[in-house]
Amino acid sequence: MRNFPSLERIAELQQFIADLARIERVPHLADLGRPENDVEHSYGLALTCWFLAPKIAPQLDLAKIFSYALAHDTVEIHAGDTFVFADTVELDSKAAREDAVLVTMAEAWPDFPELIDYAKGYKDKRDEEAKFLYAIDKILPVLMVDLGERGSF
Repeated sequence: MRNFPSLERIAELQQFIADLARIERVPHLADLGRPENDVEHSYGLALTCWFLAPKIAPQLDLAKIFSYALAHDTVEIHAGDTFVFADTVELDSKAAREDAVLVTMAEAWPDFPELIDYAKGYKDKRDEEAKFLYAIDKILPVLMVDLGERGSF
């Protein structure tokens, strides 16, 4: 017998996604004049990797890349977004804050261990798919800033 999630649990996941959308990143969303949020960023990252991987790294597993893309910033719900040019104190505390959130998430989502596994795998750059996503993740903010300044390519 299967143990399907209740509608209440699915609603809790929708709230989790809404909470993730409240996390504003430093870069603006292209030329829209507002910061992008973590949901928009994760979607854009997944789509960009889908576009690029078959062309430059066809040996990589797209399902793993998508899982990493969806999970990689979920820790920011509690740890906050740490911009690459943040102050030293914030940068130095990032790993510890994210590790603590992974524990909290595992407690809150025992029925979704894959989410925690992929968030941790991304953080640890566990495999080639995680490393690929990490590289693209670091390029996108630069492109977003450029798009915002120029209006478009």
